Amino acid sequence: MIHVLASLLAGALVLLPMEGRSQESVPASSPAPRVVELHGELELDHIVELKVDQLQAWSVRAGGPTDPGNPLAAGHPAWALVPYIDGRALKGLTPLAVNLGSGLLQFHLRITPDNRDTWTHLLGPLTFERPVRLSVGLVEVDPFATDLTLDNRRAMLTVINWRWMLAAAMVVVAFGMAFCALAAHSTLLMERTATAQGGLSHRFSLAKVQLALWFFVVFSAFLVIWLATGNFDSVNGSILSTLGISAGTALGDTLVKAAAPGGAASPGQRAPGDNFFAPPWTVKRFLRDLVSDDEGCSLSRFQMLAWTAALVLVFLADVYDDLQMPVFGPELLYLLGLSSGTYMAHRVPEMLRERQRPVVAPPPANGAPTFSAAQPNPTTAARPP
Repeated sequence: MIHVLASLLAGALVLLPMEGRSQESVPASSPAPRVVELHGELELDHIVELKVDQLQAWSVRAGGPTDPGNPLAAGHPAWALVPYIDGRALKGLTPLAVNLGSGLLQFHLRITPDNRDTWTHLLGPLTFERPVRLSVGLVEVDPFATDLTLDNRRAMLTVINWRWMLAAAMVVVAFGMAFCALAAHSTLLMERTATAQGGLSHRFSLAKVQLALWFFVVFSAFLVIWLATGNFDSVNGSILSTLGISAGTALGDTLVKAAAPGGAASPGQRAPGDNFFAPPWTVKRFLRDLVSDDEGCSLSRFQMLAWTAALVLVFLADVYDDLQMPVFGPELLYLLGLSSGTYMAHRVPEMLRERQRPVVAPPPANGAPTFSAAQPNPTTAARPP
């Protein structure tokens, strides 16, 4: 019995120092780090500074010699922190400067290959600025707690600087007004055509209108994407193909008209009906000219106009939501090319019918004899050798 009591007493004496040592080795729990302040404008290509409470304590606790299992224990884990916006880590944006004593982290907000997709989701849809939740943390680890939340609106992400947006809008409006003035007072968007009375007139060209529409849509989207993301390589292969189809349609339309001898294709001939403002320019006339040929409303013109409007709508929606130009698949480009090809195929018989109409020449001022376009001038007929 005495031996048993002695053994129990010896065991108790051994356990007491071990328990004391284990308690001494456990460090006292310190408050978790928390993002409390933002200095600077939260905007692409800007430098911002974040103040984090308990940053030094977290750094020592996480990266000190007491945590040998941490791969960042050799230095300062604060140098591996990255910004978190709305819970998304901006990979590759490690601090430019770290001040553990004051808890300050400095970041240069920029787009890198690692965070390009993240920025695309953060910047869309298109707006000037919006509140976000801003924090910092290690990649693929929960970010620190933060006072910069959506509720207090203390962190406002600038998507597009309104000053640069105003400058870009002025450029687009200036070009647009100049284009509209030319279109209203010249044949910029029109083509010459023969009337049923044998005169010459003008009507709006569907091919030219389509080419002009795609030009302004892509031009405006390019400026907006550049202002928001700084990316000036936003034009992709499918957009170039779309512009190429539109340009090819306009060029083919011009070649078809130039291949028709006489009639409306002769630029030097004018007739009493060759009046640019006859009938007056109206929206009704504009739409009628786009969907009609010399025989009335044309299905090929209507489907080409409908597909152009649909693709422009999809294009604008993608730029607004994702701030990048959409990528049209090959099937969609084939469909657009088929629509343009059908339009061009119907233009050939239209030009043949137009060529058969006589064009009445205007009476000369000096009383000289006149001749119609369908009859050659005998004075200029071919002489025998």
